[in-house]
Amino acid sequence: MNTLVKAIVLSLSTALVAAPAMAAPQEHNPQQHHQQYGHQPVQNHHKTPVQQHYNAVHKKAVNPSHDWRVGQKVPTQYHGQSYKVDHKKFKKLSKLGKNQQWIKVNGDYILTNVMSHNIIKIIAG
Repeated sequence: MNTLVKAIVLSLSTALVAAPAMAAPQEHNPQQHHQQYGHQPVQNHHKTPVQQHYNAVHKKAVNPSHDWRVGQKVPTQYHGQSYKVDHKKFKKLSKLGKNQQWIKVNGDYILTNVMSHNIIKIIAG
């Protein structure tokens, strides 16, 4: 009988010690799981608002002289007045032709067509 009581007390004490460890929140990293078990991660194109905010805040800075090419369209976010530049104030900027506008993005100067928003010329800053 003494052995039975000891076994019950030991199993109860083990359960009481282990319960908080099992109840603790676990970090879930699907990438680590996939690497550990050799699976390919599932691509999830639906991002939560928190992920969208994180991506918006931590986006790589645009470097037009490396990221953009002549003939491409300038992204809509750079169509605003705050990006426009007066070519007369800068010697390296050529005179504007019909429907052309210089904009400045992260130190680079981009000559665009204001009708189509296509890039005509890029001058690294």
